[in-house]
Amino acid sequence: MNTKKTSIREENIKNDEGILISELITLLDRNDIIVSKLFDEINIDDILDDFIPIKGAKTLFNSQLSLKTSIKKIDLLSQLEDISFYNEEEFCFKFSNVNQPQVLPGVSSINAYPIYSAQRDFFSKLYGMDKYAKNLIDNGFKSVVNKNLELIKELKQMENRYRLLYNLNDNKYYLRAIVSKKSYYDYNNSIAVVIGLIILYNEMKETGTVYTLKSCEFNESYIRMFFDTSETKELEGIGFVRNIIEISNDEIKRESLKFLSVCSINYEDDKNKTGELFLKPNDLKSKVFSIKHNQKPETAVSEFSNIELSKEKHEELYEDILKIKNIKKPEQIKFLIKRKIDKSKNDDIKKFSTTMINELTLSTSNNIMDLLKIFNKLQLIAREDIEASEYLRFVFYEALINRK
Repeated sequence: MNTKKTSIREENIKNDEGILISELITLLDRNDIIVSKLFDEINIDDILDDFIPIKGAKTLFNSQLSLKTSIKKIDLLSQLEDISFYNEEEFCFKFSNVNQPQVLPGVSSINAYPIYSAQRDFFSKLYGMDKYAKNLIDNGFKSVVNKNLELIKELKQMENRYRLLYNLNDNKYYLRAIVSKKSYYDYNNSIAVVIGLIILYNEMKETGTVYTLKSCEFNESYIRMFFDTSETKELEGIGFVRNIIEISNDEIKRESLKFLSVCSINYEDDKNKTGELFLKPNDLKSKVFSIKHNQKPETAVSEFSNIELSKEKHEELYEDILKIKNIKKPEQIKFLIKRKIDKSKNDDIKKFSTTMINELTLSTSNNIMDLLKIFNKLQLIAREDIEASEYLRFVFYEALINRK
């Protein structure tokens, strides 16, 4: 199963002017308890005929619709005693005594192949034996792995909820993660897209701010959407700062739906060449509000009005960015970036470190404009790698604003 994140960029949405709310909500099942409560709280029936004029909204809808038709998500409650390993010589989790006729009719056993960190997470809950188990599996010690599991079953009774993915393209089950048994509300990616767009639409009506999808990065369990706003402020001698709203959602981790205030520096040099550098501070400075997986829909909806705090966050961010005009020694800032990339333990950025360090070594920055253009080149080098690009957004902010 392909676990790589997919991206949507501005060039993919040129003919996408928005979407009707009545079409948008078909992503969700209105009979689902969480969806029903969310819709009741936001009075969805009052706006069904409204059109959301956000460029890229229909593209977002289509991306999630495509996933829903190719991957089925199942939360399976299972006892440790009902789990064994291996399908012949291939490592997998074998679930027996499956009894969930509503979602798995006629299914009594499942072979699920671990993806992401599922294997490590499973074994870490068994007396921290994740590294030990990995070495046994990697070296083909099948019988030793099985024997360890049988011994642990004699010592420990354990029940967990396992997030399984059924891929309709290859007809296989995959173990995605272990999710909480207690108070887990499934705020999934489709909910994030629907609710996120409706919140921005309401904000457009209130303030007149225009939103456009800038980019989106997603897989079956995670999504990160960036919306350009019509709000810009001059950055004297450089260009302007554009406010951006980031909406992200993680179906696995504790913090689910999250709204952040981020921005980009848009510059134009003396040769009329333009560029854009994307900056992102840490969550403490950028987070507008978030909803956790243990939060009831009724209380979650009360957070939505906090979108108005994005303006305050953007104002603080703009004040921070004004400081870059005070940079007297741009080469020192460039050195900070070079050192961060060189010393980084981030696997995603390591793939580009040699090329980036060469670019930083061969280039000279005499002023802030030179610095921005160099950083933009680094941004372009990592453009096709979603996580490396995200790493750079943080690094650029830290170096330009915090000088570290």
